[in-house]
Amino acid sequence: MAEEILSARDLNRALLARQMLLAREAAAPVEALGRLLAIQAQLPRTPFIGLWARLAGFKPETLRQAIADRQVVRATAMRGTLYLMTAAAFLALRGSLRTDEAMTLPGGAKTTVAELEPVLALARAHFAEPRAFESFREVLEKAGYSDVRVMAYAARQLLPLVQAASDAAYGFAPGGEFVLTQAYLGQAVGEPAPAELLRRYLAAWGPATPADFSGWSGLKGVAALFGELGDDLITVRDERGKTLYDLKDAPRPGGDTPAPPRFVPDFDAVTQGHQDRARILPAEHAPRIASKNLQVPPMLLVDGFVAGTWRLEAKRRTATVTVTAFETLSDKDRKAVEAEAVDMARTFEPQAEPVVVFA
Repeated sequence: MAEEILSARDLNRALLARQMLLAREAAAPVEALGRLLAIQAQLPRTPFIGLWARLAGFKPETLRQAIADRQVVRATAMRGTLYLMTAAAFLALRGSLRTDEAMTLPGGAKTTVAELEPVLALARAHFAEPRAFESFREVLEKAGYSDVRVMAYAARQLLPLVQAASDAAYGFAPGGEFVLTQAYLGQAVGEPAPAELLRRYLAAWGPATPADFSGWSGLKGVAALFGELGDDLITVRDERGKTLYDLKDAPRPGGDTPAPPRFVPDFDAVTQGHQDRARILPAEHAPRIASKNLQVPPMLLVDGFVAGTWRLEAKRRTATVTVTAFETLSDKDRKAVEAEAVDMARTFEPQAEPVVVFA
């Protein structure tokens, strides 16, 4: 039987369905995070906005409580980036993210995990309770290391550390304190299970290529993992003939499925799962969100695709959402975008009067 060919719109709708962006869903934050696997969390506020865009009746205090209860953690995960994940997912999958002994440090120096063991021993002792990385750099300096920032980076990559929750507005203090997972959650991370990591990735971002999964996870040599999923996988092709892999029973709604406007935050998961982002970011708009310092701005989705950027600013008693659309919006879309903006402002700045500005 010939392989199914999916258009860019078909791939877009498959992605939006799995990312819970076709319709807001009646799920609790912990359940939603479990399905999404991980939401980037370089900025503490971004996962809150990301879940607001996906969940019906989302209340920030519900996610804050899940963070305080340690059901949800903020931790270094894929590609050495901070993510928000359920504690269960982090415990199960963190061990899969470093399966090789070799490591390239910032600056290009090559080393091994074994050679870094003295640094890791210092880090295990230091982060047995919540402490800031600045204080660990002081420990390294006292131990005679000159490249303390590089060594601290290595410790953060190699050890399963989570950020301790605080009473800050979005659950974590800027910078914050980190602690060993076992001390914080009472359990050690599980043994490496990279095929399960692949399965969870495809459930949230498929259909995808091995290069997509490698780019998202940071793992190398991943092609063999696809074979481990056996009959659970199917293959499809995109319009250019490229083979994509997917879970057999995952949703793949047609490209004509309606997709309402959505505001997604900086680094949102929907834009970060593929090397070729044509299924979410039109080529003509890509230069408008490119950044020399690797920042990914908050984006507006219209008809499922990136169609602009936005920012939310609160001053005195006014919460202003400024929308910069890349093309002229229809009256229908403009009204829907404005309604979304007002809802976002009321959710995150409830004491302020919402104002929407189209730049």
